Amino acid sequence: TVEEGVHLDGPVVVEAGARVQSGAYVEGPALIRAGAEVGPNAYVRGSTVVGQNAHVGHSVEVKNSVLMADASIGHLSYVGDSVLGRGVNVGAGTNVANLRHDDENVRLQVKGESVDTGRRKLGAIVGGGAKTGINTSINAGVKLGAGETTNPGEVLTRDRLSE
Repeated sequence: TVEEGVHLDGPVVVEAGARVQSGAYVEGPALIRAGAEVGPNAYVRGSTVVGQNAHVGHSVEVKNSVLMADASIGHLSYVGDSVLGRGVNVGAGTNVANLRHDDENVRLQVKGESVDTGRRKLGAIVGGGAKTGINTSINAGVKLGAGETTNPGEVLTRDRLSE
């Protein structure tokens, strides 16, 4: 269902059973899978997949990201250049940085070593079932492991992974 007042621009696929609510703006390429819900007043920017039964809430902006099945981004949040695993719950007001302040390439920790990704923009990689508290900030290139959580208002500048 694509409600009245939705703007679809470019190659956008909304599968049967998905719902895009009024005021949403979706720029392609984008895929909104069956059972997903977007909006109202959400902004889905190019190269984004909203997985089955995933939710992009009110006034959320999501860009160049993959939301696996059952992932949810609460209202008033920004998620860019990120991967959210199955069943992730991004609390309201969460912001994911996707660009380093010094304009250098984003680095990831891999087996204890800092590795240059070769990417100027890279947000967060969030494992299945992870949850962020409201108003969480996640730095560029940070990993939040499966089942991990953040506290309300927390600023996550380093990976949080279960051992």
